Amino acid sequence: MRLCAKSFEREAHRLIAGYNRAPLPRARSVSDPDANALYDGPSKSQLKREDAELQALGLRLTGLSKAQIAEFPVAENLRDALVEYKRITSHEARRRHVKRIGKLLREHDAEAVELAMDKADPSSSLSMQATRSAQRWCDRLIAEGNVAVTEFVDQHPDVDIQPLRQILRKASKGASADNPTPAQRELLRFVRRAIVAGA
Repeated sequence: MRLCAKSFEREAHRLIAGYNRAPLPRARSVSDPDANALYDGPSKSQLKREDAELQALGLRLTGLSKAQIAEFPVAENLRDALVEYKRITSHEARRRHVKRIGKLLREHDAEAVELAMDKADPSSSLSMQATRSAQRWCDRLIAEGNVAVTEFVDQHPDVDIQPLRQILRKASKGASADNPTPAQRELLRFVRRAIVAGA
């Protein structure tokens, strides 16, 4: 059966929701009378749930641009698979390829990949939070000058202070809340990158 990309995404999310309703195996304690029983490994339902979660994450990764993929902190074979996905036009072939991407993700720390994806995805809650935080900081930097610069650098010690001061000087000239200048937008991008890098 052929599935369009949106239908497949809904199916992946449905699978995850379904498997998440199943209770995970109870961890055995030392006092557990069955603690000495042989461990048979994860259950089939757990393995299916993990596969569905990795495929859903892989589906998110396919939304990255080629430039983002080139910089994304994953192994080269996974980057190649993400680029290859963009060349596939058949819906069924794409569905199979997402399964392959999910298998490649087994070799990665899924939580670290998901966090990196949240940073790269403008629609993610982490990304939107960083943008709001950057906007607040830009307002403070323009209004308070060196006081706010010192506080910002204290909270983000990896930031390069000289470029920050230079961009801030340009942004402070003719600053407008209603119609941001190019320098204000440049300041916002600089501050947001610093916030995301430290997240």
